[in-house]
Amino acid sequence: MRTVPGHAATTLLTTTLLGAGLLTGSLAAGAAAVTAEPTQTTTTTHERGHVLECTGTWRTRPVFASVYENSEFGHEVFVHVGDDGDEVGATRRPTTPMIEDGEVAAWVRLDGRRARLTGTAERFGKRIAVHEEFDDAGQHVVVDGFHKRLDATLTMTWRKKTVPLSCDTAFRYDLTVEKTPVE
Repeated sequence: MRTVPGHAATTLLTTTLLGAGLLTGSLAAGAAAVTAEPTQTTTTTHERGHVLECTGTWRTRPVFASVYENSEFGHEVFVHVGDDGDEVGATRRPTTPMIEDGEVAAWVRLDGRRARLTGTAERFGKRIAVHEEFDDAGQHVVVDGFHKRLDATLTMTWRKKTVPLSCDTAFRYDLTVEKTPVE
């Protein structure tokens, strides 16, 4: 049986990724531009998606891979291999979902070659209620909705070698995010 982090860790991860709009790669720049301009009215978005953050080892080098989907702000896949100066990483923003009917299929061009992430992400356990309130970038943010854990089994194939990845904190979300300017 897999150990899944507590509600606080899951809520913190969602708050960081979704509520504040802080994401990796090019999506972070887009999200920052969206949240940096104060508006005079409250904005409400309904955001659905998946968060899979996975680790593994490729030929003795550590791997970090992220598959992030957000119905409102787009999707992103990120892969990083190596450390200590011997590392490569890449981000890609596909226009279509990477997770459909529990099947995961994502890729990035990593050091000139395609790195493929494939596998499954099946829902399990009970829905976890989410409610967060915080101030960020001149706005009061209220996040309400739920998370549902995912049993994710992924592999990464790159340079003709396939390795398993561990994705213990994977979850799907369905959230309403309300942002009101702080005066």
